Amino acid sequence: MKKIFFWMMLSASVFSQAIELKANEKKIKYISNLKTLSEKVTQADLDLELKSFLKASRPSRLIGSPGHSAARDYIRNFLLKNKGSNIQVFEQEFQPDYFSAAKMYQSDFEREIVGKFSPQDPNYKKWKGFTLSMIKGLEQVKHVKGMNFIWEKKGTVNPEQVIILGANYDTINNDPKTLQLDLKSKMPGADNNATGVVFLLKLVELLKELDLPKTIKIVFFDVEELGFLGSKNFVENLDSSSKNLGYINLVMLGHDTKNQDQNQKIGNFKAYIRNPSIEADKIGAEKDLEWVNKILAIPQKNSSGVNFEITANSMNSSSHIRFWEKNIPAVCFTQNWDTDFNPRYHTSNDFSETLNMSTYHQTFKYLTVGFLGLLFDIVK
Repeated sequence: MKKIFFWMMLSASVFSQAIELKANEKKIKYISNLKTLSEKVTQADLDLELKSFLKASRPSRLIGSPGHSAARDYIRNFLLKNKGSNIQVFEQEFQPDYFSAAKMYQSDFEREIVGKFSPQDPNYKKWKGFTLSMIKGLEQVKHVKGMNFIWEKKGTVNPEQVIILGANYDTINNDPKTLQLDLKSKMPGADNNATGVVFLLKLVELLKELDLPKTIKIVFFDVEELGFLGSKNFVENLDSSSKNLGYINLVMLGHDTKNQDQNQKIGNFKAYIRNPSIEADKIGAEKDLEWVNKILAIPQKNSSGVNFEITANSMNSSSHIRFWEKNIPAVCFTQNWDTDFNPRYHTSNDFSETLNMSTYHQTFKYLTVGFLGLLFDIVK
């Protein structure tokens, strides 16, 4: 029975990867074309790819672990199979700047905790423990090199205009009660962030078949869970001769509940950008807002099932912050961290079986329509 099930899964996975477009489907002129393309990837396609990626990389994608190496192989092989006209695949190996990550954690602790809580306060003790455990974790893996994977398709009209999409593929676990880093536990990382990875893998298959006016870079970041070091290295090595229009970060797109949601809603997601009330972020926030409005212009009017509410709070828990540091417009598309946050975040219970796959599919269609509209200038 297990062998039959495995063969069925394998056959369906191979079949789902063969996205073929008719000649008229490659000509993107109307909103209806965008919706048709977004529906080429089915819920079953996403489900099978997600389970395949998780199976290949279990029990953990902690940097330096066997599962982490397997995840690299999976992404590398997938991207190489999806090369074509005007497409290149790059492997960006780097020595992570662990010193700067340790300094970041210490600075965060001193800014957010020291002076606001007494050393005897439970919150002080918890966050001090978290900070020390993260710095210790960095010390333990400092010998490991990172590897970003970049799938790039050159534009045929304005190749100098570049849109960047990214998701991280590594994992960590923190004890939910103490926040202490646990390097020995299982880290399935289904929602965080296999959902972002698989979203981009399926998008690669779709974009491979299209002639794109602008250049697109799809990046799979490494060493993000320990200080956002993959995106740091990527941004520091960006081609200065290109016009980087903006960055789109995809994180945790599979969790969606109604009963646990404080607002008792389904399908409410977030698009996090910089906060204009913070003086240092004011100009950047305006750029972020213009950027995200272009992406959401079409899906907000023509899609149903999910909604991404723009929230300007300078949320600093993912790779988009590295683009903000370089004053590149960026947005983080993710679950609702304010009212429906996934309680299995950074735990050993982040399995695919806990995800809302129907909503995950809706987020894929919703955002893909927006990305394609941006690429083809259907909304200026």
